[in-house]
Amino acid sequence: MSARVFQKINELISEGKTFAVATIVRVEGSSPRGPGAKMVILEDGSTFGSIGGDCAERAVVDEALKVLDKDKPKTLSIPLEEEEKGGVGMKCGGEIEVSIEVVHPSPELVITGAGKIATSVVELAEKMGFSITVVDPFAKTGDFPDSVKIIDEPVEQGLSNVEITSNTYVVIITRHKDDIPALKAVLNKGAAYIGLMGSKSRVKAQFKELVKEGFSKEELSQVHAPIGLDIGAETPEEIAVSILAEVIKQRRKPESSGESLKISP
Repeated sequence: MSARVFQKINELISEGKTFAVATIVRVEGSSPRGPGAKMVILEDGSTFGSIGGDCAERAVVDEALKVLDKDKPKTLSIPLEEEEKGGVGMKCGGEIEVSIEVVHPSPELVITGAGKIATSVVELAEKMGFSITVVDPFAKTGDFPDSVKIIDEPVEQGLSNVEITSNTYVVIITRHKDDIPALKAVLNKGAAYIGLMGSKSRVKAQFKELVKEGFSKEELSQVHAPIGLDIGAETPEEIAVSILAEVIKQRRKPESSGESLKISP
């Protein structure tokens, strides 16, 4: 198996790209490539690597694009025969079974704030596989794991140096004077989630101020505020669970209720 394919996969992951990987998992009869051969398929249909034979690869690319669209892995069998025999237009005569799976970049968690709740969120989110950036002028490297990127600048300035994408989850747990600058820096940037900590009365006051500055109610509806799911959390660690529970809900299944799964006996 070519190391170049794995190098390409690592490169795409580091670039934050979503892509599919097709792998031959079974071969019967004659086939250009054996089990383990891989091909990378990007969302624009371009490919890297080979599973052997243009006709077979075209069929795999077509299926891979569907897999990428639905985000569900798939295994398919491809007869390497002429089209009139039900194949894909090849003369090998064998059959390959190909597994197609989607590779997503690590979700990006951007936290504004460096207090006890922020450190608790970071500790838990790191175990969940998030790539984490903390933006706060008082953030100290020693307070967070080495894997966490620290931007020790004023919140609005620091957030301007962060790329916000559909893979970014923003958690605003700053001192209150930084709430509005943080919101202004991330609203309408395409984030997957924006959460703001604060009491209901304070959140309403902040929204009212932002409306005066020209933001619409529709734009402000992007913000989950007050942040988190209602689980009665009190300690920083419990609040971190509440926050990340809502982030996970938004990431995995936004339409879910967040209610207990308990059933009656």
